[in-house]
Formats: sequence, structure tokens, C-alpha cells
Amino acid sequence: MEIFQLFGIAGLIIFIGFVGEIIFRRTNIPDVIWLMLVGIILNFFTENIIADTAFTAVAPIFTTFALIFILFEGALNINITQFLKGFLGGVILTLNSFILSSLSIGLIMFIFFKWDFLPSLLLGTIIGGSSSAIVIPIVKRLKISTKTNLILTIESAISDVLCIVASITIVNIITLNTLQVESVFQEILYSFIVAAALGVIGGLLWIRVQDIMRHFSKSYMTTIAFLLALYSFVEFVNSNGAIACLFFGLILGNSKKIILLIKKKSQSIVSPSGKFFYSQISFFVKSFFFVYLGLIIDFSDYGSLIIGFLLTLILFYIRPVAVLLSTKKSMQKKERVFMEILAPKGLAAAVLAQLPSQSGMFNGEQYSTIVSSVIFFSIILSTILVFLTERGLFKGIRIPNIKIKRELKEIRTIKQDIDEYIEKRKAK
Repeated sequence: MEIFQLFGIAGLIIFIGFVGEIIFRRTNIPDVIWLMLVGIILNFFTENIIADTAFTAVAPIFTTFALIFILFEGALNINITQFLKGFLGGVILTLNSFILSSLSIGLIMFIFFKWDFLPSLLLGTIIGGSSSAIVIPIVKRLKISTKTNLILTIESAISDVLCIVASITIVNIITLNTLQVESVFQEILYSFIVAAALGVIGGLLWIRVQDIMRHFSKSYMTTIAFLLALYSFVEFVNSNGAIACLFFGLILGNSKKIILLIKKKSQSIVSPSGKFFYSQISFFVKSFFFVYLGLIIDFSDYGSLIIGFLLTLILFYIRPVAVLLSTKKSMQKKERVFMEILAPKGLAAAVLAQLPSQSGMFNGEQYSTIVSSVIFFSIILSTILVFLTERGLFKGIRIPNIKIKRELKEIRTIKQDIDEYIEKRKAK
């Protein structure tokens, strides 16, 4: 593709993103839909962009930047006191949703599609989380309580860690035929705790640097430079750079409160003009990110697309159970519905879907198409249900009236069956 064509497409994407935001404000139809449709149309009516070497080289870099910057920009507007109050709820929802989703998908692929159990469970862990790059922009515009907003934001950020660690662990078990449960939990804790600590330390350090630098200039770009350096360092020490960027943004967004602990007078390191600047960059990268997600879907593999669609419906039926186990009964109905429907898949799933083929697993290529299909359908279904819920036309997914104790007993039974199966595999 010629350079002038790429620039023309880039300009069109930005305009569509701008118009999509206006439509979102007036009708609550998220701009995600229009941007993904642009990606699908480009895939159908242009030369094979995905196969272009320049595109394949740039796409992973851009999508990673989109992920970390959307997390950072979203955290700038979070009150740290409220964040701490909603943190536990976010962690509980993350664990319940991830475990239920992963096990359910694994069992369905194992029983009905006759996959081996571990490859089935691998697919479950790949699509068991939610995407912060999609959830955060949506919840920012919804009329929901701060606590619900924070729980969904925290869940979308933490679930990436679970998906990555669990998926890589299962791939290692399959390829190396070894199982070390203790090391898995240690890696998850290390990945999260170290990343959060480095994000906080980086934020405190940058507050001090910016307090000195703002006497000379409004150096918004240097903050982005430090953000990239922080991400690189955290990844270098084998932790999660995205989580570090979330905590870095949280510290900078609450810099006024933090400085007040030291000085009698203070002002925020991130000014209103700075927040506007970062929001514009977030809009730019978000627009191209969703177009990219539309581009990577392979519509020629109908079987995998149908499987992806069915798995998406199953995930949306499982989600209310996870929300029920994670929230109080006194929670407002509409807030609960938003929690039930906001679990779209995104970048982490798209990246992890490449692991099976890279590891030489049987039918490894099929993972990519199934996961891409789940990403597409989950985003479309989430955005449609958000629109209907805002209008009062959707009241939530009905689930049987099951007692929590019974649910937990069934989960323990499933876990025991899985443990027995793994032991048999090890014995062989």
C-alpha cells in the first residue's frame, strides 16, 4: 500500500473516531462499533494489510502503547481513596470471573468439541479476562457510581495478569509436561506486587522531578517518555508493565494529596490542560486500536467463527454468576447489570492466542481465529447491551436462583475432577 493511501486511511479513522464520540454522547452507542467496522471493511476491500511486513512490525508496538497509555490516562482521573475502597471488590470479581470463565470454557471444549483437556483449559485462560483498553473508555462515560467504576477498572487491569501467567503456565505444562502449582501463584503475586510497587515508586519520583521542571516548561511529553521507560524497566525485571503504568497514573493523578503530606501548600502535578492533552492522545491511540482489532479477524474460517460466537454467549451467561458471587445483594440493579455485561476481550487475548502456534501445538492456528472471533463478538455484544441498558431496554441476563454455597460446592467438585485428571496425565 502506498504512503499517501495510509495517510488517507489514518485521517479517515480519526474523523470516524471523532464522529463516533459525538454519537456516543448523544445516543450512548459506543464508538467502538464504528471503529471495528472500519477495520473489517479495510480487511475486505483493500490489499491484505495484515500480511504487509511493515504493518506486522508496527502493530504489536502500537497496540502495546495503546494498552499502557489508556490505563495511564484512565488512572489520572481516579481518586486514590476511592481506589483503595474499591480495590478488594475488583480483586474478588477478577478471581471469580476468571476462574468460572476459564473452567467453563475448558470443560465445554473438552466435552462437546472433543479437545484434550489442557488445550481446552488454555483456550479458557486466554479468553477468561476482560480488556482494560475497552472497559475503561466505556465506563468513563457511563452514569454509574464511583465504586462500580473502580471495580470494573481494577478488574480489567488485573485480569490481564491472570490471563498471561495462567496461559503461559499451561503452554509450559503441555510442551514440557511439568506442573508446579506453587510457582504459578508465586509468579502471579510477583508480577502484580512488584509492578504495583515500581509504579508507585516511579510516580513518587516523577512528582519530585515535575515539581522542579514545571518552573521551566509544561513538559507533558517528558511524562510520556518516563511512562515508556517505566514500562520497559518493569517488563525487563519480568513483571507486568501495564499494572505499573496504572499505578503510575494513579499516583500522578493524586499528586496534590500526596504533596500535602509533605508541604502545607501544593498543586497537582497534572494540570487540567495536561489531562486534556493526555485525553487527546488516548483518543488517538484508542481509535487505531479498535480498527486494528477489526483487521485481525479472519472471516474465511467459518467453523472457528461459529465456535467463537457460541463461546461468547456462554461467557456472557457465566458472567452474572461471577458478579453474584462478588457483590452485595443491596447493589443497585442497573449497576449490577453493567458489571454483568462489561467483560469484552481485547489485546491480551489477541496476543496470547499466538502462543499455541508459536509453541508448535497441534491445531495452534485455530486458537487465533477462535479468540479473534470471541474478541469481536464480545465487544459488539457488550456495546449493544450497554446501549440497551442505558435506555432501560435490558434488565440483565437471567440466571437460575442458585444458592452461593451450592455454587461453591460445584466449583470445588470441578476443581477436584481437574486435579485428578492432571494427576492421571502425570502418571502416564
